[in-house]
Amino acid sequence: MVNRKVSQASSRSAPATPTTPRKAEPKEPTKRPTPAATPATKTTTAPAKPAAKAAPRPAAEMPSRLDGAQRMFRETVAELRKVQWPDRVTTRNLTLVVIGMSAALAAILGVFDAILTRLIEWLVQF
Repeated sequence: MVNRKVSQASSRSAPATPTTPRKAEPKEPTKRPTPAATPATKTTTAPAKPAAKAAPRPAAEMPSRLDGAQRMFRETVAELRKVQWPDRVTTRNLTLVVIGMSAALAAILGVFDAILTRLIEWLVQF
C-alpha cells in the first residue's frame, strides 16, 4: 500500500523515466608528503666565506647616464606600442562622461556651499 502512494506521487510530479542508481566514483586519496618521502636537509653548516669585494669596472664598461636614459626611452616606446588604444568614438564618449560627471559634482558642491554659507550667516546673526 505504501508503494502505490509513492509510485502515484512520483508519476504525477515528474514523467516516468527509468532511473539507475549511480555508482560513487572512487576518490583519489590526498597525497601528503611523509617525512620519509621528503628529501633530507643538511644539518651541518659550512663555515661562512668572507664576501669578496667586487673589483671596480673599467671606465670603458661603465654605462653613462645618457645610455640609461636612452634605454629607458626605448623601453617606454616599446611599452606604449603594446597598449591597446581606444578608437575615436570610445574616446569621445568617455570624455563626455567625464565632463558630465564633473558638471554634476560641481553643481552638488555648489548647492552644499550655498546652504552652508546661509547657515553660517544665520548663526552669526544670533
